[in-house]
Amino acid sequence: MDWYTAVTEGKILVSDGAMGTMLQSLGLEPGHAPESWNLQYPDKVLAVHRAYVQAGAHLITTNTFGGNRIRLAAHGLAAQVAEINRRAVELAHEAAGESCAVMASVGPTGFLMEPLGDLSEDQAYEVFSEQVTALREGGADTVILETFMALEEIVTALRAATAAGMKVIASMSFGVGERTMMGVTPEQAATTLAQEGALVVGANCSTGAHEMVPVIRRMREAVTVPLIAQPNAGMPVLVDNRPVYTQEPEEMASFVPEFVQAGANIVGSCCGSSPDFTGAIAEAVRRLL
Repeated sequence: MDWYTAVTEGKILVSDGAMGTMLQSLGLEPGHAPESWNLQYPDKVLAVHRAYVQAGAHLITTNTFGGNRIRLAAHGLAAQVAEINRRAVELAHEAAGESCAVMASVGPTGFLMEPLGDLSEDQAYEVFSEQVTALREGGADTVILETFMALEEIVTALRAATAAGMKVIASMSFGVGERTMMGVTPEQAATTLAQEGALVVGANCSTGAHEMVPVIRRMREAVTVPLIAQPNAGMPVLVDNRPVYTQEPEEMASFVPEFVQAGANIVGSCCGSSPDFTGAIAEAVRRLL
């Protein structure tokens, strides 16, 4: 499936939802690296992908959000960066078949870049380049940079991905005041990322759908490239010191017309969601046709 041609022709596509919480429901213990399951329990990762495909997703996301050397090193997996990322793409493609496209997920390093932190631009570029090269070797042609809060970090990741010949979807995480934790506005994010070569820009995580609609609207006023919106399943509440997402699939799906009116070309979901959310969003998109 040529997802980019579809969105540029005006089609509304549905992306998948959460991976980490789905794997936790299958036995992944909190604090363990979801990416390790690409090698340890590939059948379970494949089952999650297939559930999203069956629910109606046009784009599914690889289990590689924390698949960079820095994050994997915290779990003793730094030596397996290439193997973990390549296998993740293979699993996603196996589930996708010819019916949908695969987005290779790349998340932030978890460290601040200079001058606020110790991570240099060259170091960050090397980390992202290693991951996207492995994703490319696994067969991916599209990267989704997601849940970034610092503009300089996502730009570094974007440059590494484009240098590897990848199509790039670039998504940042906006919270209170419609800014990222580092103070980036929707307009700044969309304009900079589009200028740097992202084919699609957008927002994911941090908030529920209600709070994300105006972020997408502001992005649409700033750029003409396609937009992606992937909100959490509402705002989490703490239960036994763990975040619990209380929104139901139908409630999130009720915001699909607002996202499309605001300018979104791809609509999906993020933390706390499941294939049930994807199915409800897909049905809402069909009703718009």
